[in-house]
Amino acid sequence: MSFLNVVVVFECTAGSDVLRRLYLKLTTMLDAHIVAVHMYQRNALKPEELQSIQSLRDRPQEAATKLLNIIIEEQHDVVCFLDVLKVTNQHHIYKLLAKDGYNLMG
Repeated sequence: MSFLNVVVVFECTAGSDVLRRLYLKLTTMLDAHIVAVHMYQRNALKPEELQSIQSLRDRPQEAATKLLNIIIEEQHDVVCFLDVLKVTNQHHIYKLLAKDGYNLMG
């Protein structure tokens, strides 16, 4: 494993830890539907994952819970998730994650 791979694994694991700590707060703040669409467009979500999130259109907290669970379980998606937060104008969540100690680059 190269140094870069080790850094990426470390960063993604740290990101998942931050997501776990802020989990309940994030479920009330996150617009999971728009984030899921962007993550799907970047091949970070499978079609069935997007479908299951979009099926919760009338239950935004459940949709956020489902998306966060996917991101936490699939640690490589953390970086994409953070980038999508900026693209979808959810800077308040991005800043919250940065404030909680996740080293956000870019």
